Amino acid sequence: MHDNHCPKCGSSDVVARTVSDQFRAADPRGDTFEVALQVLMWSCRACNLCWQGQEAVAAMETAYQNALVKRSPIRSAA
Repeated sequence: MHDNHCPKCGSSDVVARTVSDQFRAADPRGDTFEVALQVLMWSCRACNLCWQGQEAVAAMETAYQNALVKRSPIRSAA
């Protein structure tokens, strides 16, 4: 298990779980779209704070980049 501490109370009594999340993004043309993904959510048993760590930021960036690749027009060979 990942060694983590609560950013609010400093407790080490924290647990991680994977949750479904989504966010709205825009492609380079300005068209908006939804990105769905699974992210790691942390919660503190001492103070009940829930937060997303750096793992979630990395997962969101990866999901966004993958969505852009899927949305890009297929280029035909010239």
